[in-house]
Amino acid sequence: MINSLYKSEGRHATWLELFFDLVFVAVIGVVTHDLAHTHDGHIGLEQLIRFPLVFIPVWWVWMTHTLYANRFDKDNREHRLFSLAIMAVMVVLSTFAETSLSQGFIYFTALYALLRFMLALLYWFAHKQDTDELVFAKELSFAITAGAIVSLSSILIEGYLKYVIFYIGIALDILLQFRLRVKLHNKPLDREHFVERIGLLAIIILGESMIAMVASLSHEQWNISDIISASTGFVLIGMIWWIYFDSFPILERAKKLTTGNVLIYTHLLLCMGLLILANMIRHTILGDLDRATFGLLAITGLVFFYLGKQIPYWYAFPPWRKAIISNTLICVSITVASSFLPKIEYSLIGMTFGMFVYVYLTFKRIISVNVDKYLAEEH
Repeated sequence: MINSLYKSEGRHATWLELFFDLVFVAVIGVVTHDLAHTHDGHIGLEQLIRFPLVFIPVWWVWMTHTLYANRFDKDNREHRLFSLAIMAVMVVLSTFAETSLSQGFIYFTALYALLRFMLALLYWFAHKQDTDELVFAKELSFAITAGAIVSLSSILIEGYLKYVIFYIGIALDILLQFRLRVKLHNKPLDREHFVERIGLLAIIILGESMIAMVASLSHEQWNISDIISASTGFVLIGMIWWIYFDSFPILERAKKLTTGNVLIYTHLLLCMGLLILANMIRHTILGDLDRATFGLLAITGLVFFYLGKQIPYWYAFPPWRKAIISNTLICVSITVASSFLPKIEYSLIGMTFGMFVYVYLTFKRIISVNVDKYLAEEH
């Protein structure tokens, strides 16, 4: 048996994992830089497309490392050095984010492939230490390597097809790992640790939202519109924090969350939603965004947030399903209606009201319903 931190009593995120998260958030700060700039009141199509196309590979690196550490982290010298090396490559990769769809594509792709090969090597080392028990570690290593090779091959192709090949590699990586979900039951996810890791990243991203909001208030002259927008944005972020984390610990005991796949893929939507909302609030304070683009960011950001937050609970707790669907539809409808208000400041207030309704309905119709039989025993 590998002597790791896996399911050890009182396990929490290590200092290295917290450092890894901070580096990751610094990297995605560069990735989301595109959404921070407008041209004639709108954000260009290339900027909007580049955000998910660059964010997804970076997020997948974070997720793969987190899943590896969840099962195999020893917090020893070798693991620390390897993780620090991954962080260093991620920082370099972020410098090519803005040009990733043009002249920087080759460098971005090569660095991404290097990160995937490094992660594949980690799983191979885990396999070599216990070949009988951890057959799936070798197969995970092969899956990551196969996806990386396909993505790397895109640098040999000209035109738009190279982007297609790059993301086919990522899709292949994800699909091959998903197909191993049955074998992963041999060493189930350390659920408490994984839920904590996802929560920590979410709270750091919410903190980044506050930083973006404060930065938008750095100009010398404030007006009443700035104050209203900033106050409303703060209330919106505060309610997101409240409703996200108030029921979050219950996921640590959800019996159905064994491989973590539901949390893994909905987490992508959640992170993207929070980052989009952070930039939307920033632009509302600056007043540099037209209503159509604001509506696009508002609806996309909140829909991603609602889906990313709700799907794990919908999957894990059947008694909550009908209320989750109806609550989400109500709140999304309020957000869509708010986007038609004459000023984006008014739209932000309408969205915040929608979030208030969402919080109220969640406490009234979901959290109050008993789901004890779907929970594992507390340790």
